[in-house]
Amino acid sequence: MRLQTDPSCFSITAFLADQVALVARQENLPPGAALLRLQELSHSPEGRATLMHLIESAGQREPNADEAAKISAICRELAAWGYGGFTGGPGHDSHHDHRAAA
Repeated sequence: MRLQTDPSCFSITAFLADQVALVARQENLPPGAALLRLQELSHSPEGRATLMHLIESAGQREPNADEAAKISAICRELAAWGYGGFTGGPGHDSHHDHRAAA
């Protein structure tokens, strides 16, 4: 199934649907379970870092340039929402914990 994200135009619907699709692909889950997994990952800094790694990995393995561009756009949006690597620990600033995913 092709991803729906248009790298030139943000759509929250496509963004969320594609996150579910990528989690489903990467973890071999049906869509409903992938949605639950996406929600689970979105609840902690460690989970968000895991989600980001999972989606970045999908992008690195994607042979289709158009699909890879869509995955890259999803990664950029997740990064803008604070989904980069986990920087937790004693100095962790929790007010930067944004939750863009479901």
